[in-house]
Amino acid sequence: MKQIIGTLLLIVFISSTLFAQKKEEINFSDPFQIDSSEYYLIPELVDNDNKDVYGKGVGYLSWGDYIDVYFYNSATKQTKKLFDRQLALIQSFSKRDYYYDKGRETEIPANILPKHIVYLARTENFNGDNALDNQDPVYLYVSTKTGDNLKQITPKGFYVLSWTLSKDKKMILVKGKNDKNNNKKFGNGDDELYYRIDLDDDISKIQCYQINM
Repeated sequence: MKQIIGTLLLIVFISSTLFAQKKEEINFSDPFQIDSSEYYLIPELVDNDNKDVYGKGVGYLSWGDYIDVYFYNSATKQTKKLFDRQLALIQSFSKRDYYYDKGRETEIPANILPKHIVYLARTENFNGDNALDNQDPVYLYVSTKTGDNLKQITPKGFYVLSWTLSKDKKMILVKGKNDKNNNKKFGNGDDELYYRIDLDDDISKIQCYQINM
C-alpha cells in the first residue's frame, strides 16, 4: 500500500514539475517598416497560451491581435516595447495578419500617419472578469513614429467602434459607445457618440472632445 501511495505521489510530483516548466509560446507578426526609416514595428501575437488573460469573452480569443508592439531600430540594433509592463490587447493593423494566412500584407497600414501611429487597444478590465476581451472597451492610443510618448486619446469608458482620418490628416472622427445604462456592457440601451481628435505634432497638445449631435 505504501509503495502504491509513493508511486502516486511521484507521478503527481513529476506531472506538476513538467507543468511548471511549460514555456509559453511566443509568436510574432511580419514586421512593418515605418516609412523608409530605420524603424520597424514587430507585433507580438495573441496565441492559445494567452487565453486566461485574453479569452474570457464567450467564444472569444482574439487571433491575429497583438499583446504588444516592439520598435526595432535597425541602425542602433536596439528594440523596445510600446506598452511594456501594461497589459494590453491591440487590434491587428491588418485583417490579413493571422497565423495561417499564406499571403503577406504589403500596403502601409492605415494606422501609420504622417507624424503618429494610431493603436486601437483594450487596456481596462471594464467588466471585472480578470481578462481583456471583446466585452471591454477599445481605446484609441497614439505614439510618435519612434514609439515614444504613448498616450490614450479617447476617454475612459468609451468603446471605439470606428475611426476616420480626414484627407488633410489633421483630424480624426471617432464613433463609439458609452455604457449609458451602467451594466458594464456595450450594446442595447447604450448611445452611439462621436468624438473629434485634433492632431498635433506634439502629442501632449492633441485634443479630443465630444461632438454635440
